[in-house]
Amino acid sequence: MSSPEEPTPSVPGPAVSVATDVCEQACDDRAGDAQSLPDKPLTAKELEILRWATEGKTVWEISRIRCVSQATVKFHLRNIYGKLHVNNRVQAVSEAIRRGLCG
Repeated sequence: MSSPEEPTPSVPGPAVSVATDVCEQACDDRAGDAQSLPDKPLTAKELEILRWATEGKTVWEISRIRCVSQATVKFHLRNIYGKLHVNNRVQAVSEAIRRGLCG
């Protein structure tokens, strides 16, 4: 008879990967950050979308939650990137966490 197999470790999901990337980015960003606050404050819609992004939600998932198109979510994300002076979603989430915008 066969011996019981050891359980295989589960593969981290997208939320774990995003969280890991965010933590690493946050550590990197803390050294010598020249930007303290955005030039323009984030709107309520932008803050909501950013909060969903910090929870690892995809553009499609956020669009379903907000009852808007994926293009609208992407539009708000681009505005968020500009206001936070970042280039991508991981940097935006990292910056939002660093500034205490999400919670």
